[in-house]
Amino acid sequence: MSDTEKTTARVVRDGFERACKAFTDRIQSFGFNRSNKAFWVQRSEFTASFIHARRGGISYGAAMNASVHIRLHLGIRVLNDPFDAVALNGPHSASGGYDLPASPNYHLRFNASTGSTFDRCVGDLVRFVEQQGLPWFSTFSQPQVLLDHPKSPLAEDAKKSLRAALDGQIDQANYALSGKLLGVKPVSALATDA
Repeated sequence: MSDTEKTTARVVRDGFERACKAFTDRIQSFGFNRSNKAFWVQRSEFTASFIHARRGGISYGAAMNASVHIRLHLGIRVLNDPFDAVALNGPHSASGGYDLPASPNYHLRFNASTGSTFDRCVGDLVRFVEQQGLPWFSTFSQPQVLLDHPKSPLAEDAKKSLRAALDGQIDQANYALSGKLLGVKPVSALATDA
């Protein structure tokens, strides 16, 4: 990698981090807290709603220019789920999904060198969460809805884990795994766990 490529990569990485910090400041009022580099989490007793940010083009090698494109993924994790990865099981800003409209009106990119459209990008990240994310999270905020809704984002194994938790069959190792994956300390669902 040349010095120019290294410099561009650093500028892009720093720009992404700056956008994540600005996004964090704007969405904390919605109850989401940044838990690690690119996750914002809102916990409840049995689940965690999350927003995951991904910088476009990172799997293709070094950044070729200073353009930063950000995609947001929404999801819900059952804290009692033994699945060893975070399933991005909700809508995302690239295509809507889950009967949400495509997102052509969201400008989710900026130039990390010049700062051009930075404020617009962060504003539209927040707008996506307000317009698409919060209503979707609200739809699935109750455990029974997650189990019964025909468009539940949960896979059958996650539903099984949620049913077990609702029946009092909490596996603290699964709660710990969920906490590790999401970068949070999960709330204990066991009142007798003292």
